[in-house]
Amino acid sequence: MSNFFFFALFFFEHDIIILKVDDLMIEFRKVSKAYKNNMILKDISFNIEKGKFTVLIGESGCGKTTLLKMINKLIVPTKGDIFIDGKDIKEIDDIKLRRSMGYVIQQTGLFPHMTVRENITIIPKILKVDENKINKDSLEMMNMIGLDESLLDRYPSELSGGQGQRIGIARAFITNPNIILMDEPFSALDPMSRVALQDELLKLQEKLHKTIVFVTHDMDEAIKLADKIAIFDNGELVQYDVPENILKHPANDFVKNFVGKKRIWTSPKYIKVEDIMIDKPVTCFPNYTVFYCLNKMKMMKVDSLMVVDDKKNFLGVLYAESVTDKEAMNKEASEYMLKDIPTVKKGDSISTLAKLVTESRLSNIPVLDEENHLCGLITRSSLIMALSQQFLEEE
Repeated sequence: MSNFFFFALFFFEHDIIILKVDDLMIEFRKVSKAYKNNMILKDISFNIEKGKFTVLIGESGCGKTTLLKMINKLIVPTKGDIFIDGKDIKEIDDIKLRRSMGYVIQQTGLFPHMTVRENITIIPKILKVDENKINKDSLEMMNMIGLDESLLDRYPSELSGGQGQRIGIARAFITNPNIILMDEPFSALDPMSRVALQDELLKLQEKLHKTIVFVTHDMDEAIKLADKIAIFDNGELVQYDVPENILKHPANDFVKNFVGKKRIWTSPKYIKVEDIMIDKPVTCFPNYTVFYCLNKMKMMKVDSLMVVDDKKNFLGVLYAESVTDKEAMNKEASEYMLKDIPTVKKGDSISTLAKLVTESRLSNIPVLDEENHLCGLITRSSLIMALSQQFLEEE
């Protein structure tokens, strides 16, 4: 009944105008919400960028869903202001505001007495969109969410949970809104359906670049989907950052415990070469004699030297095993160094690195910055030690 009441408010106002939002940014300025003496949100201030996938996450009751519903004015702040593209939403008609956004909830919100086609097209029909365009858009949306068009004439009760949630997403996207609000849309699904829908949503976002605000309590889901994550604790915003920084640099003990000590190992793309490299590799210049280089290796207890010029441009590697005759002692390192050595960039992921180590079978891999200057070194032992950290107990 509550779903019907919401959609009745949403659709059946007589003055139907689509709110166009260009150069969109959602801004919260000192937003608070209290119910009697219970403070749900406390002075929340942050910006949601245009075209970004922003996830709101925290424990149950932290205020994340309340904040989401403030964006389309289903909940009104006790204090503070919310702006869309610089305009205070208090100055925007409630119905116009809501019709400018897509909205997906956990229970899909599909009308049980309507077919899939009718559910998807209800908003365009109320907005008096051309019938041919409605039909075309319906087929395109079914294709985009990975469902066969034969399902259009079925009823919600004939769909699986995953199919129903896909239809909910199609309805939210069909009018091409600038903002999509998603309130724990996948939490009731089985793990396989959940992963599949996450993948579909990422594909849609890659293609359409919508401003998506997504509520979840699942950190793995947040890391997988988000461009930025906002973490809430007891009504306060405790960290707002890209997933990589949240995994590597939690703002406080709550974030550290909420994220989990070993969570980053479930997302190896965020573990970079620069996080595990030896940042001061032993080097030599190309005009150094082999005799000098071998002595330096012995003194530094290494079996190779990274050969660089005076600007730290990487030139090659001199291996001790490459020098076998006495006549080489007085010759220059440049004559014996190996030039065609695989390298990695410091911003490459540990997954890329592990693949290269396996394929090249090299004991050392130089690390270069964006200007191709030598800035580090990966050895097999340093990589193994880094990978083993996920199995070691912390003090």
